[in-house]
Amino acid sequence: MQIIKGKLDIDEVLEKRIKNTLKFLNIKSKIIKGNIIHIPKTNIAYIEPHKLEINEITYLFFNECENIYINTLEKFIPFNELETYIKKHKN
Repeated sequence: MQIIKGKLDIDEVLEKRIKNTLKFLNIKSKIIKGNIIHIPKTNIAYIEPHKLEINEITYLFFNECENIYINTLEKFIPFNELETYIKKHKN
C-alpha cells in the first residue's frame, strides 16, 4: 500500500495570530506544519494538524478552525483563550 504525504501551508492570519501571542508572552517556540496524508486509488485522506509545543504540551490547530486542541483532538479551547491557557500552564 502506497501512502502519499504532503505538507500543508499554515494560513497567514492564523500564523500571525499565534506568533503575536507567543511574542506577547515572550515564548520562543516553533510551529510545525501539518500534513495531508492520502492513499492513492481510494477516497481516504487524513489532515494532520499543525503543532505548537510549549512545556511538554502540544497545541494542535487547523486552518480555518477557531479551536486549539490540547495534546489530542478530545480537549479543546477557543483560540481567544490560548494566551490565558499558556500563562496558566507555563510552569
